[in-house]
Amino acid sequence: MTRIFPKIIAFLFLFIAGLRYETGVDWRIYTAMFESTPSIEEITDAYGRILIFSSPDYGYCLFISIIKYFNGSIQTVFFLISLVGYFFLYKSIVFFSQGKSTSLLLHFSLLFFILDMSGLRQGFALAVFFYSIKFVCERNFLKYLACIFFAASFHWSAYLLLPLYFVFRRRLSSISLIVFFCISLLIFFLKISWLGLIITKIVPLIGDFSIAARLVIYSNYNSANLERVLNANTIINVLFFIITFALLINYRKELEKKNNFFNIFFNIYIFQIFTFFCMYEFIEMADRLRLYFTISNLIILPSLVYLFYTRIDRIMVFTYVVVFAFFSCKPYILNLPTTIAYHPYQNYLIYQLFDLRSTGEERLNKHAEIHG
Repeated sequence: MTRIFPKIIAFLFLFIAGLRYETGVDWRIYTAMFESTPSIEEITDAYGRILIFSSPDYGYCLFISIIKYFNGSIQTVFFLISLVGYFFLYKSIVFFSQGKSTSLLLHFSLLFFILDMSGLRQGFALAVFFYSIKFVCERNFLKYLACIFFAASFHWSAYLLLPLYFVFRRRLSSISLIVFFCISLLIFFLKISWLGLIITKIVPLIGDFSIAARLVIYSNYNSANLERVLNANTIINVLFFIITFALLINYRKELEKKNNFFNIFFNIYIFQIFTFFCMYEFIEMADRLRLYFTISNLIILPSLVYLFYTRIDRIMVFTYVVVFAFFSCKPYILNLPTTIAYHPYQNYLIYQLFDLRSTGEERLNKHAEIHG
């Protein structure tokens, strides 16, 4: 049963996310993009090539142009990308995790609604990146490079992960990590600005105009240039970061002995801390980049649970993980007004078979009103 349960969970995720119908935040954007991208047969025409490859996410555009050639729809795109993405995700969890079911349930609370049910392209890029960590362990840079370029062809932000190959395997001392964590907290709480200045210096050096434009948008447009404020949700996140970091540092040697991959995912977790605290100036950019590093939680938190042998200790740590997971997805599972675009859930098969009327447009408009 323990072997089949993770497969059942992964299948349910695929069924729900792959067959979602006008549910989530980005489906209307993806639909418009699908309609404006020509079929692959127009690749022989110069104008057709421009339409297909004008976006830095050229892999995704090429994919949807092939789907259009075979008379597929945007629903076909959703399902196939979910299918391949879950293949990479499941293979990665099986390879790295000591608690596969726990890792999948953490994926549900941390990433499922944001990416699988909405941010299709970045969700796929994250799954490929997750799989590429295997090649970091094997010290195979060329395969890691191929995975990142493949991921970046679906979401350009994956390019930022290229140089991290040379950092992930390093074992920094616990003292240096504690110092880094304290400095990160100071940057966050004292609001020390540094990132905006660096971005203004970097953007002119980027040769690819489309990528440079995206970088400018993520650091200046609307909510992207709002600082992370100290509300109740932020304080809870800070507390979780502090407690988890303290546990990982305290039991670091034991965790490294029980999980050969712990140090790599601990380093990825450190990057998650960096994006949350040190990149506080630009929420949009920080949160998009932090999503990639969230995969560390899927591995290190189950490792913490299985580190302990006594029932009371394991129950206490597992309870902590459950509380963390609940607060991470609370707005979605409690159907709060801020997540109206996600509920009620609409399944494509059911809505087509019974000819039901979709409320996706109304809910998405309401979502836009709520989030200003």
